[in-house]
Amino acid sequence: MTDLSAAGAVRLSRLLHRDDVAAVFTGSLPDEPGPLVVTLGNERAVGARRSTFLDWAGRVTRLSTHPHIAAVHAVGLTGTARPYLAVQTTRTSLSDRLRQSGPLTPGFCRAIGVALSDALATVHSIDLIHGAVHPATTLLGGGDQLLLAGFDATAPLLARPLRKSAYTAPEHLDAASAGELAVSPAADVYDLGTLLYGALGGRVPWLTTEGGSLGDPLLRAAPVPDIPGVSTVLTDILAVCLTADPRMRPTAAQLRDALSTMDISAAPAPGRRPKTVAAELAPTGGPRPAVAPTVTDLAIPARPAAEPNRQGRLGRTTKTIAVAALAVAFLGGASLATYAATRTTDDSEASCPTEDELATAAATWFGDGTTVTETICADGFVGLTVRKPTPLRGGVGAGDDISKVVAHRVQGRLQQVGDACGTDVPQKIRDYVTGCVS
Repeated sequence: MTDLSAAGAVRLSRLLHRDDVAAVFTGSLPDEPGPLVVTLGNERAVGARRSTFLDWAGRVTRLSTHPHIAAVHAVGLTGTARPYLAVQTTRTSLSDRLRQSGPLTPGFCRAIGVALSDALATVHSIDLIHGAVHPATTLLGGGDQLLLAGFDATAPLLARPLRKSAYTAPEHLDAASAGELAVSPAADVYDLGTLLYGALGGRVPWLTTEGGSLGDPLLRAAPVPDIPGVSTVLTDILAVCLTADPRMRPTAAQLRDALSTMDISAAPAPGRRPKTVAAELAPTGGPRPAVAPTVTDLAIPARPAAEPNRQGRLGRTTKTIAVAALAVAFLGGASLATYAATRTTDDSEASCPTEDELATAAATWFGDGTTVTETICADGFVGLTVRKPTPLRGGVGAGDDISKVVAHRVQGRLQQVGDACGTDVPQKIRDYVTGCVS
C-alpha cells in the first residue's frame, strides 16, 4: 500500500494509528483553522461498496449542523478510490478530563448527557449508528464545548470490530468475542449510560465484583448501585440505559428528555461522592485516536505523483422495580425540540452526480452496455472515462472504445459539453481530458 500525502483536498501530516482496516492521520485544509483527524481506508471502494460508502458519506455530512457533533470537513474517495473521513478535533477528550480531574459533578454530567443524547437522537434520525460512544470519542473544546467524534467506527470500509469492554452492550458480547462488528441504536444508548455512570464515579457490578466478568450474564443483570452523594433519580435513569434487555432501554431522545427535566439535587444517595473514576470506564485509549496529540514520531512521506480525485470530497432491586418503572415511562415517549442548525456547508464538488446518474447518462449517450470507469468532478462539471462496446467486423464479438467526455447539469439533467476544452470548463477537468492545451 502506497503512503499518501493527501486525501482529496486534505493534506496529511502525521500518522497516529494504523490497523488492518484503516490508517489515522493528522491533517489540515487550507481554508480551515486547526487540526483535523483523517481516517483513510486501506481498501478501494469499488462496485456496490463505492455507492454504499458515498451514501453513508452524504448522510454523515448532515450531522455537522449539530452543535455537539464534531464537524465533518471532508469525506469521500481519493483518486485511487480509497475512502477517507476528515473531522474536527481538539487536544482534550473526556477521558483525559476524567483521569486528570476525577468524577464530574452531577450538574455537569447531566449537561453532558443532554448534549450527547440529543446528538445521538440526531444520528439515529437519519438511520445512522455511532457505535463507539466512549470518553475517548467525546471531545472537549474551548469552554468545555462538547463534541461527539468517532463516526468511523461504523463507516463502510472504515469500521472494524471493537474489542469486548465495559462499553459493550450485553447483546453484542458474543459478536465482540468473535471479532464481529455489531451495533444498534440501543447499544449506543447503553454506551452513553455507561459513560455517564462512570463519569460520576460509579462502579458497575461486572467490573467491581470480585471475580466479576464482562460476559457474566448474572452480573450484567444485577442492579446498578447508587453512587454516594449523587441523586438516586439520576442513577435510576442511567440504570435503565444499562439494563441487559435492549428493548427496555430508552431511545436517545427519551433519555435526553428525562435528563433535561430531572431534579439532580433530589434524594442523593448517602455517603461521600467518589474521588476517582474506574480506569476501565475512562480508558487511556479509544476505538481509534479521536484527538490530535502535539507530538508523534511517525511522519508521512510525500506522495511521488499527483492523482486525479476520482470522487470529490463532500462538504462538510427496589432499584430493579424503580428501573422497570422508569423503562415503562421511557417507552411511553416524550419529545423536546432539538438544537437548531448552526452550521452550513458550501462545497461545489458535493454536486457530483451519483453513480446511477452517470451510468444512465452514459447509456443514453452511447447505448446500452456502456460503462463509466472513472470520474472527476469540479464546479458543477464532471469528466468521465467511458467504455463503449462496439461490434467487430462481420458483427461477431465486441470490442471496447474508451473515451473521455465532459458533462454538466442543465435543468437537472446531465448534458455533454460541446467544447470539452472551453474556458468555461474548470481547469481541473480540462487537465483530465486528453488533447486540451492550456
